[in-house]
Amino acid sequence: MSIQPFHRAQKDMLAARAPPATTTGTLGWLRENLFSNWFNTALTLLALYLLWTIIPPFIDWAFIHADASGSTGRECTTEGACWAWLDQRINQFLYGFYTASEYWRVNLTVILLIPALLPLLFDSIPYARQLRYFSLAYPVIAVFLLVGGIGLETVPTSSFGGFMLNLAVGLSGIVLSLPVGILLALGRRSNLPAVRILCVMFIELVRGVPLITLLFTAAILLPMFLPENWSPDLVIRVIVVVTAFASAYMA
Repeated sequence: MSIQPFHRAQKDMLAARAPPATTTGTLGWLRENLFSNWFNTALTLLALYLLWTIIPPFIDWAFIHADASGSTGRECTTEGACWAWLDQRINQFLYGFYTASEYWRVNLTVILLIPALLPLLFDSIPYARQLRYFSLAYPVIAVFLLVGGIGLETVPTSSFGGFMLNLAVGLSGIVLSLPVGILLALGRRSNLPAVRILCVMFIELVRGVPLITLLFTAAILLPMFLPENWSPDLVIRVIVVVTAFASAYMA
């Protein structure tokens, strides 16, 4: 008598089980990235210990036992941070030596920057076409507001400083470096040897020199090689250097 093998027919597929809780979500990420082996676990615990020894004392020094009022540092009496000078220097941090009565021009320039950036960051926004035209006109409007002229008091660029100067130089470098970088990228692939060699030399030279060196050269050394009565504006020189540096890396 032969024994027939027994097979049970599986009519329905078994439902998929959820993965273990320790392999998904926050626990899964922690296990994979911070506690995947003994070495990573030791580094994680060491980092947590260092943070515990650094952050609480810093918070206590910077905020809990800090002096936040007063006009001079001599009025600080605790062992914490002395923020008494902050309200006296906040305008200098933001506007540099810009004329105090003209702060509204800087504020308006920053406010107008928001609608100028919206069509560049988002496609589906109301009045996108009109805002794109405004984005093209914004650099001219910003220069007019910051420098002055045609009814506005002229403010020399030597008065620029603080966050305003950083914003002006950074935005100018970003806007100007895009077309220059595209031209350099096209030039380095040109069939004309002279154009290709010049573009490659410019790109490699700028890439090989630190930005701080280029800024120092433009601000300090360049005027020494120019006539005494003619020297480009310092802010313009800095913008040119930042533009050249960014465009070289973009190319």
